[in-house]
Amino acid sequence: MNVLRAILKGIDLVSEWSGKLVSWLILVLMFSLAYDTFMRYLFRAPTVWAYDISYMLSGTVVLTGMAYVTLHRAHVRVDVIYMHLPQKVRLIIDLFFHIVFLFPLLFILLAGSINRALWSWHIKELSDVGFWYPIIWPFRWMIPVALSLFILAGVAWFIRDLFLLVKGTKL
Repeated sequence: MNVLRAILKGIDLVSEWSGKLVSWLILVLMFSLAYDTFMRYLFRAPTVWAYDISYMLSGTVVLTGMAYVTLHRAHVRVDVIYMHLPQKVRLIIDLFFHIVFLFPLLFILLAGSINRALWSWHIKELSDVGFWYPIIWPFRWMIPVALSLFILAGVAWFIRDLFLLVKGTKL
């Protein structure tokens, strides 16, 4: 039991620190967008890199933040009915949706994102969205990393809920 607690604590630590670390990218994102806006409207000299930087940074923040949000159980849910149900029923609903929807979806996305990241790295893919054409494979690798963190946080949530349902106490 102590080993399981240690593993869950380790997953929680990774989820917490990945969320805190990636949150600093929001400042970089804000600075780059503010700089581009300043240059565009005051000097009529927009940057060629701001658009590419913005979608890569915002995608990284959102994807990597999923593990942090899962750790704190802060995902959006419709609580109109759910909050009035007994705790055991809520646990069963959560466990069911983890098994039937969340884990299969995340593993499908993870497999696809790993294949895409490998392909992107192999061909040294460049972004063709903006005017700058930066390399995109590092961003492509953030997707499977973030999905892996999300899966780990989901597994920790699932194990804790299962333990609470079976044993009646928190793990």
